[in-house]
Amino acid sequence: MPAGASKVAAVALHRRARAYAREQTFAVGDSREDLACAEAVGSMWLVANAVERDPSIRDAIRAHGNVRVTEAGHGPGVYEAVVSTLMAAPGKS
Repeated sequence: MPAGASKVAAVALHRRARAYAREQTFAVGDSREDLACAEAVGSMWLVANAVERDPSIRDAIRAHGNVRVTEAGHGPGVYEAVVSTLMAAPGKS
């Protein structure tokens, strides 16, 4: 892998390539590495199994103001994050 390659760098590059503002994007993950993506997106979600597997990740979450944890884990947690984010988007009632 090239030096500097990471998930957060890829997310930021993808966002810029699509000309999305940070506030227009969100990410969903299940690990501490995924949590780093919080700096590149408007909203970051961790699925519940991330916290179940690594309870100390809650301390790392505090370093970011845009991270939420789903109630469900795995696939249902991803669904919860996507639907919750879309329902909270401006213009939704």
